[in-house]
Order: sequence, then structure tokens, then C-alpha cells
Amino acid sequence: MVSVRRDQLLVLRGAERPGPRPRGVSPRPHRAAARLRDEQGNALVEFVVLSAALLIPTLYLVLTLGNVQAAVFAADTIARDTARIHAVEADPGTAAERSSRHAAMILEDHGLAAEDVVTLRCSEDPCATPGGTVTAQVRIPVPVPGLGPILGEGGPVAVGSSHAVQVDQYRAGR
Repeated sequence: MVSVRRDQLLVLRGAERPGPRPRGVSPRPHRAAARLRDEQGNALVEFVVLSAALLIPTLYLVLTLGNVQAAVFAADTIARDTARIHAVEADPGTAAERSSRHAAMILEDHGLAAEDVVTLRCSEDPCATPGGTVTAQVRIPVPVPGLGPILGEGGPVAVGSSHAVQVDQYRAGR
């Protein structure tokens, strides 16, 4: 609640109010006109500079995250399929060859360098022993676009995946 004293109320009633301002006339016409003259064309330059400053890092981030996501998909696929191949294939040499070819194909499909990225652990020897467990771990280094000479070809980011498959306990021997 606002309290107003009687002498203040008299001052407000006796004061002259300014009349309505004509449209388009600002209280300080010279300053506003000078400001408008000074800023002609600056908005376009600011838009171009800010767009470049924000657009380039955003595109770089999108490309980098795309590479990381591709590596994640590749690592997951390689781990799952390598564990299954070794759990199903009775001959360890054939299983190693098939899983190696499969990993190289997946890495090539995702645009990554073909290298040895799989670590395989088997609870029984050979891996396809009924009742055993085959675990495949994959670690893929992800290159960062444009920073290869500085950070190295492997890059500071690596993604990984692990998958375990239980060998069928009642499978028929070959």
C-alpha cells in the first residue's frame, strides 16, 4: 500500500503534465538519429562473424561425435559376433580366422582403421567346450578429425565393448 501525504498530493495536482508526444518523435532526436547512422551495416557483420564463430565449432563437434558413435556401433557388433563365432565354431583356427575377417569388415564399414582390437577369453580350452563361457572385449581408438598430427593417429578417445556367450551345454560334438 502506498501512503501519500497531503502536501505531496497538491504538488502532483498542480504540476503541469507534458502533452502527448507526436508520433515518431523521440525525446532526444539528435542522439537517436546519430546512433542509427553509426550502426548502419554492423548487424550484418556481427551476424557473419557470430555465425562463423558458432558454426565451425558446432560442425567439428558433430563430426567428432559421429566418429565416436560409429566406433561404438563397431565395437558392440565386433564383440557380440566374435563371442558367438568362437562359441559356435568347434575348430579354434577357423573361429579365429572368421572372427578376424568379420572384425576387419566391420571396421572398414565404419571407416575405422583395421587393426587388432579384440581380446578373447575362454573359460574352457578349447573355447567351444560345452558349458564354457566365451568373452570378447573390444577396444577401438577413435581418431579426432584434423588433430591427428598433434594427438597421434589413435587419438585421445577410445571406446570399448564386452560381450559374453555361454556355449550350449548339450551341443552335439562334431
